Amino acid sequence: MSDRAFIAELHDIGKLVDKESLKCQNIQITGHTFHNFDFSQLGINQPTSPSWWGQYHHEGIKSLTSTKIPIDNIPDVLLLEIADEISASVSRTYPALSDEFNKLRNEGKLVAEGLHILWNPTYYQKQINSGKSWAAFNTKEKLKEMFHFFDQCNNPEDFFARYDEYLRLTAEDKSVPFNINDLNTHVKLTGKVYRILKKHSTFDKKQKKLIYRGEEIQNITEATGGRITQPDKKGKWIYRLVFCEVKFSNGLIRRKDLNVFKKRTDTIKAFSENEKTKDYVLFFTADFLCLFVPKEEELPLQILIKPFIDTGFILDYKELEAELNLLTSSIGRQYKTFHEKRINRNLKLFEKRLGPENPAEITPPLCDSCQMRPGQERIKDKIHEYLCDGCFNIREIGEPAAIYAKWDEEDVKAAWLKISLDQKHLDETIHRLFEKYVDSHPAMQPVQADDKKILKEMFRPLAVQMGFIRDYQSFLDDFSDQIFNIKQRDQSPQYTNDSFLFPIEGYNEFGIFKVKSGEEILSVLDLFYDLLETHFPECLESSPIKFSMSIARTKYPYRNHWEFLSNPKKDINIQIAGSSLLSLSVQQYRSLRQKLQNNDHRTSHWLHRLSDIEQKTQSKMVVQLEIMKNPSGYSFITDLMQQGLSIRQILDFHKLINEVKGV
Repeated sequence: MSDRAFIAELHDIGKLVDKESLKCQNIQITGHTFHNFDFSQLGINQPTSPSWWGQYHHEGIKSLTSTKIPIDNIPDVLLLEIADEISASVSRTYPALSDEFNKLRNEGKLVAEGLHILWNPTYYQKQINSGKSWAAFNTKEKLKEMFHFFDQCNNPEDFFARYDEYLRLTAEDKSVPFNINDLNTHVKLTGKVYRILKKHSTFDKKQKKLIYRGEEIQNITEATGGRITQPDKKGKWIYRLVFCEVKFSNGLIRRKDLNVFKKRTDTIKAFSENEKTKDYVLFFTADFLCLFVPKEEELPLQILIKPFIDTGFILDYKELEAELNLLTSSIGRQYKTFHEKRINRNLKLFEKRLGPENPAEITPPLCDSCQMRPGQERIKDKIHEYLCDGCFNIREIGEPAAIYAKWDEEDVKAAWLKISLDQKHLDETIHRLFEKYVDSHPAMQPVQADDKKILKEMFRPLAVQMGFIRDYQSFLDDFSDQIFNIKQRDQSPQYTNDSFLFPIEGYNEFGIFKVKSGEEILSVLDLFYDLLETHFPECLESSPIKFSMSIARTKYPYRNHWEFLSNPKKDINIQIAGSSLLSLSVQQYRSLRQKLQNNDHRTSHWLHRLSDIEQKTQSKMVVQLEIMKNPSGYSFITDLMQQGLSIRQILDFHKLINEVKGV
């Protein structure tokens, strides 16, 4: 028996093999697993590492009594098969479709060229045009390399370091409309689930049984149960999907309170990288976690997330507890279907909150920052405050935004900006884009309307969501890299480290910059739009990525800045303290940018007049009649109104780019 680890991620490495190219070199390959491969074609021996037996996971290894592979390797292969099914259950499924659809698929008429990224459909072709390829193994020598790699690979990180470029360009399923998940996401998800299943189960070699919380199984169906359409096939193993928002109660009163973002970022990062906890985390952002965990009795969530509670964070979460084959990322729909059909199986949905326990009785004074726990008097720089230990410790982390502190002396204006990802809107966006793909792809045109409806209803977004968040991180990286290279239209010097800053190291969703005129504001907004168009061109209609900006003198209360930044109403939100408030869609911003950039002071006069009419009459028709009386040079206002913009919004945007000096 080899002492090497079983690396679940290698189970689908065969999908990186270009079978057609190898066929031209007289190498015969069927399928994407190599358990039946004739190694004499390459003149080498079969690999010997435990990971090699993962190639059998689709070949009847459904029971611990199988004799196809060594007994010591059977538990790993069985758990891998369960993990692979779960990965499919939470990220895509093959619903019961018509014979006509299955015929189209079997005949290869739904096979697509490459990966289709819902929010960036041209990504794959652009990568191919740049010289990249999905096929890591397209020659005899490279195929030999693949088999040698089974015996060389020490951990999943080795696999991704070597083949990530190919995994990112290979669809997990190469047929329409299932080619929306890349192989990188699929094997990462499968690997995490496999290791959690293994961590919380034991193998009785004598009786050939896997045991989880006293529930013994000998085959996959005993563990997972059937689909939701199979009410009599109950599964013994119960696990949970948990979707957590990581929040804090600390008020942003002093500059040092900004350290709460560093603490949250560092806590999430440490939790997601810690060897003991990282596999529970399917994906994360700066304020969100998706977890795959066993039953509460096996691992209480409060124990798992103790690092967050100990540092004072609050987790609001949704939890789906279910038999393994009933777990799905479309938790609301699954729960509704389950109860409508009165299915007698284990599936529960909870909405809960976990956080630090407050004392049964609180004696004033309360903490000035969080207003939740008893405060102790703290004195610094002759300022008396009452702070609890948690809020005080946050302040003691360090001196954030030291450059910003110097701006106070200059009495300048500053813009606080926040980029955020709305998880609910993201879910809606992914569903909308998938439905669009089902309706519009040429290969789907022969598909019946009923089949299209079933595909849309059965869509599961988790793996796609994981891919989106990975691209979102790239978007943030590009924004933080390029923000310092902005040049104004008047060719003034580019931003420097003393005019733009990210106050919290590693937290690229939040920045502050000096404002001298509307040009700086527009330059930052333009960068946001340009990068959104590059990374997420299909999200310009309605973006789950939100941009908020609050502009004021540096003395403006931090708490007021954050209250605005943390509650975006639309895609782009701008507040000028004491002056105006503007919420726009991405497309509305672009139209305003194009239509108003060349207008002079007369435009301001005209917009003020129309705004007065709009306010007094509350009638768009009256406004339109007034515009018709004016020379055609102002017809652009009608175009903007047709995009749902009010005259007041148009006026506020005009003031933003022309009168920001008055802030």
